[in-house]
Amino acid sequence: MNKYYNFISIIICGFDLVVYILFFNGIDLVSDEVVFPLMIGGSIMGIVFSGLGSKGITRNIGIFGNAFVLLFTVIVPLIVRTFIWNTP
Repeated sequence: MNKYYNFISIIICGFDLVVYILFFNGIDLVSDEVVFPLMIGGSIMGIVFSGLGSKGITRNIGIFGNAFVLLFTVIVPLIVRTFIWNTP
């Protein structure tokens, strides 16, 4: 059962990447209000599923892929908004 958690994590990461790429190309797979909460929640769930899964290459792919999506969904916009766009 533990190895299935890794595959679920990779599937979630792939779905998040597809939604992310389509959103920035102007194609709405889901509504605009749902895109970022969906990607943040999916990435957190993917990291948790990878942590529960068995050790191996699929676990590393799930953790790093979901962390990558989380990085570009939360961390980079927060840094840009704080340090670059700090004046109106």
